[in-house]
Amino acid sequence: MIHDNTIRVGCCDWDQPHWQGSFYPKDLPSDWRLSYYANEFSAVLVPEATWQVENADFEQWAEDVPEGFRFYFLTSQINENELGEPKDSLGELFAGFVGPQGSESVALIQYETKSLREWKSWLLQADYSAIFLMDDRLSGKQLSDFQSLIELMGL
Repeated sequence: MIHDNTIRVGCCDWDQPHWQGSFYPKDLPSDWRLSYYANEFSAVLVPEATWQVENADFEQWAEDVPEGFRFYFLTSQINENELGEPKDSLGELFAGFVGPQGSESVALIQYETKSLREWKSWLLQADYSAIFLMDDRLSGKQLSDFQSLIELMGL
């Protein structure tokens, strides 16, 4: 299915230490990673362990990203009434909560399970507003390649 809206692409967590020196410049301070990531990608899936900590600074996150960026929050708890802090703090940047299996509009995929040609076929049949690559050792290049595929397909 061809989409009317652009699919947002991202990964689970912007704080990828193994990207230092390959995606992130070697001298980039760790507290600048979100801004750098948000200049390349339009969304991030924030793991529960990151957003449920007592000192999660949602206001700082909002300042670190451009206007069109969106935060999705991975959660095992689906009751959104009990999960208000990110939503209240981020305003328009808050895109929603996502369960461990994804949702009707958000896909969580393992990039390395298919070739780019196979992902192209899958994308033609898919109907998602956001796709997050969940591989443990995902590289910045793999994420960029997937985003480029979506852009080349006009999705």
